[in-house]
Amino acid sequence: MDGRKHDRLLCDLHDEIFGDTAPQIDTSYGHHWIAYDYDQPVALAQLVPSTLGDDIGYLKRAGVMPSHRGQGLQLKLLKVREREAKRLGWKRLVTDTALRNIHSSNNLIRAGFTLFEPPIRWGFATGLYWTKDIS
Repeated sequence: MDGRKHDRLLCDLHDEIFGDTAPQIDTSYGHHWIAYDYDQPVALAQLVPSTLGDDIGYLKRAGVMPSHRGQGLQLKLLKVREREAKRLGWKRLVTDTALRNIHSSNNLIRAGFTLFEPPIRWGFATGLYWTKDIS
């Protein structure tokens, strides 16, 4: 979806999920998804080009409303973003998680991601960095 067309919805959903614990997403670029429970938005995800290379995508942000966690939405959003990255011709995906974000780390492992040390840590100094070859 075009993030600019759904800017307010994405930003409001982001605020509901993350509050002030994460910087607001930039809806002006990349690819965005919103998952619904009937007509209620309950999850979001973003995929953008990585600065690590032309054929690398970055899983920028994903979040699920607390009321809908534990139902596999984050894993589904990982898979849909991987499909889009393959469609775009990208060969690898990267992302990062906070050190204590065990649920996201476990979902990344389930989706086939492994830990790596990037040349430059773009996120948390104590964060975990993940990669997956998708070619």
